[in-house]
Amino acid sequence: MLFGTQTINEQGHLEVGGCDTVELARVHGTPLYVMDEEALRQRCIEYREAFEAQADKPIVAFASKAFLCKAMVRLASEAGLHLDVASLGELRLVAEAGVPLDKVTLHGNFKKDEDLEAALELGIGLVAIDSIDEYRRLSELAVTRGVRQRSILRVSPGIDAHTLDAISTGRNDTKFGITVETGAALEALEECLSLPGIELIGIHSHIGSQILELEPFQLLAARLMDFLLSAREKPGWSAELVVLGGGLGIQYEETDDPPALQSLAGAIIDGIAREADERGLETPRIGIEPGRSIVGELGLTLYEIGPIKTVPSADGGTRTYVSVDGGLSDNPRPVMYDAPYPVLLANRAGEDASMEVRIAGRHCETDTLIPAAFLPEPKSGDLLAVQCTGAYNHTMASNYNFFYRPAVVFAKQGKAREVVRRETQEDLLARDLD
Repeated sequence: MLFGTQTINEQGHLEVGGCDTVELARVHGTPLYVMDEEALRQRCIEYREAFEAQADKPIVAFASKAFLCKAMVRLASEAGLHLDVASLGELRLVAEAGVPLDKVTLHGNFKKDEDLEAALELGIGLVAIDSIDEYRRLSELAVTRGVRQRSILRVSPGIDAHTLDAISTGRNDTKFGITVETGAALEALEECLSLPGIELIGIHSHIGSQILELEPFQLLAARLMDFLLSAREKPGWSAELVVLGGGLGIQYEETDDPPALQSLAGAIIDGIAREADERGLETPRIGIEPGRSIVGELGLTLYEIGPIKTVPSADGGTRTYVSVDGGLSDNPRPVMYDAPYPVLLANRAGEDASMEVRIAGRHCETDTLIPAAFLPEPKSGDLLAVQCTGAYNHTMASNYNFFYRPAVVFAKQGKAREVVRRETQEDLLARDLD
């Protein structure tokens, strides 16, 4: 599968943004994250325009946890997106990128005082309140500064989004938000409205990731409007803004068929409007926080292939292991979630895939990247491209086995620029105190 601006050139090499991946690997080394800059920018614009075409002043915020660096923050902001962050580190990087902080939302189920103080100091646009303890502390800190912080209350709507347990976040049994079903969310909303230092303008919910159907989003719209009806009847409060999180899936496998952006926008916007009208509520402003569905398909990781071994398999046959010069330290998701990824040989991209192999990383673990991949018969020194690694690879990378985290390159119209440099041995040793 090819994504974004990817093509196969006359030499049979994979190109991204007009850049030959073989040349990118030669110049920048491997493993290497490559992002399709032109396609990324267009995807951001398409997301914003899909919602703007059907709703009044929607907020489309890029979920920076999916892929965070200054270049991406600036690109998303220039494309007209807001941003959401989930830690002090993410907030500080976004601030360093020089984008408008009034268009940033701070998330997190445990925001320490230093996180909240930084948000107040920087003049952040919204705080997504995740607990009773949090809004009490936020109120105290805001009052001390003589400000009122615009906020939204994160609620847990009790929805199973039919995705992996580890990335399903809308159920009752979750660390995120305050439960609607037990009445806890309504009680929290009432108290929050009574506190100085907080200007509560709306609610937030996020039900999970890699969702490939529209039904969960439509169900979420109904649950949130039920909650807002209760809020109007008891404390007499109406939400200006309702944020439905992110979660739209991408195509990791041939069978994955995510909805088009226009369909997603229509399902959410029409769902909120319909459900609000049926309850006699005013239709609130709508917010959405895509992450994976912006960057996932538009990134790839390049690896050098090393040793190749054919060994007896448990079923009495044989299996061929192809080792690459990266693995779980630059992509932990196969180990964490059994996440699948499409692959091809970047230096022989036009050849037919005729051989089944297992792609293994070089860490001191089993470290299986791809359990069963079809490739042209690979050779040591070939260049492997693992597709759809734009989301949660760079941001989840580690230094396991003291490996260096890879560089990140943006490719556009035949030119490549390194936006995150490769770590060095000096970087890793700098934190170690004798």
